[in-house]
Amino acid sequence: MEYTTAKFLHLIGIFFWVASSSSLGLFMLYSTWRQTGCDQHMLRNFYRWMTNLEILGFVLALIMGFYMLHLMNYRFDINWLNYKLPLVLGVLLPLEVLNFWFVNVHIPKAKEKAKAYRRYDLFNYIIALPLIFISLIVVYLAVVKPLSFR
Repeated sequence: MEYTTAKFLHLIGIFFWVASSSSLGLFMLYSTWRQTGCDQHMLRNFYRWMTNLEILGFVLALIMGFYMLHLMNYRFDINWLNYKLPLVLGVLLPLEVLNFWFVNVHIPKAKEKAKAYRRYDLFNYIIALPLIFISLIVVYLAVVKPLSFR
């Protein structure tokens, strides 16, 4: 596979990740804060599917990112990449793993669903702004590719 094809698939993964997490994620935050009239059980079940689509997009972006790095012979002399990778692997990846765990393990196995949902909602409230901010920094680094950060 060529670098440009890998880059295309990397971007598709990012689009899936961002679209799935932001659109319904923002609505879920809103609907837990204010009554929307939506059936919470149906909404949360759909949110589970969207979260898994989000994680699938994240994994695709991650795999293609590492494949592009492989095609570049693992060159780590690129400043913007040296800032981007720790943010992706040290912040975004652990948050996505926690998100997956909440949605696919903790909530389905919880005896008290309402309590499990409240924990998950708290998790979302805590990570929402940092996640958006760090994601924007990662996108900025990938698009602008600054030569140096001093």
